[in-house]
Amino acid sequence: MVWRGEQALVAMVETNRLVNPVTGRQWDLNSLIEKLLELQEALLASQERNITLTAQARELERLSRDHEDTRADLDNQAALLADKTRENKYLHQELSRMSGVLSSKLLEVEELRAQITDIQHQLKTCQSERDLLAIMLTEAENAARQGQAARTAEAAAKDPQSNWIKYLKGKQP
Repeated sequence: MVWRGEQALVAMVETNRLVNPVTGRQWDLNSLIEKLLELQEALLASQERNITLTAQARELERLSRDHEDTRADLDNQAALLADKTRENKYLHQELSRMSGVLSSKLLEVEELRAQITDIQHQLKTCQSERDLLAIMLTEAENAARQGQAARTAEAAAKDPQSNWIKYLKGKQP
């Protein structure tokens, strides 16, 4: 029977909206207005919170996209850096090889300089020896001419007939 009473109460509440379904008493208009204002404030607060949360969610999505873009940029930079590192390693190897070649060429140049200096010294020695030999040859030729002139003069002094041969040849005594 209690059950029928509840049904009657529900039927009465459905027909009369001024009755509180929980308590079965009539609603107080002031309390209803206060309750309505509280619910509106709660609804506004919920809507504001929803707007704030939506804005935060959009900001987080934007940050997530920015993060993905930044990560892609970093990945690209890492790949570029790896390429540059390989290129620098290759260039370093080439420079090391060229440095070795230049070092060997520098040693060759130093050896050639030493050889040139030695050859210049030998040339100067040969030139001084040549000059000395030329002087000695000139002195020997002069001595030979003087010796020849002295012999000719002695022979002329010994043989007066040879003077007329000189006269015929156009030489004066």
